[in-house]
Amino acid sequence: MKKAYGGIVINALGQILLREPAGHRQGVSWTFPKGKQKFGETPERTALREVFEETGVRAEIIVKIPGSFDGPRTSSEFFLMRVVEETNRFDRETKSIAWTTWAEAGDLILLTLRPKRRRRDLRVLKLAGAICEEMFPSFTTEPRS
Repeated sequence: MKKAYGGIVINALGQILLREPAGHRQGVSWTFPKGKQKFGETPERTALREVFEETGVRAEIIVKIPGSFDGPRTSSEFFLMRVVEETNRFDRETKSIAWTTWAEAGDLILLTLRPKRRRRDLRVLKLAGAICEEMFPSFTTEPRS
């Protein structure tokens, strides 16, 4: 099974970064940046490269999100990251990017047509949120009033 690595990127406002794949490839409406490992590349380097290529965001890794998330052909792993720089340029695999609240991210992920992909992304979102709330006591994934 091939390995893929990606990033769950948060900004200083506590928002989360999602990408909209061009053509909504394989029924995916909104998702996290990720991709396959190149020869000789570490998982961390793969994740950082894919985040940059697919979103134009340079990021740094905070921590690995526990577990791997298996699909039919690929096993994916994710890293929680924070934004370092936004270039506003991304590759043609991405139609657009969005900084969203955690609730909005869940709503956008629910638009994905493929149930397994949708479940994977919602699971990753939930795990990333739990890690953020544990690591940063003032952080909340709940909407601010």
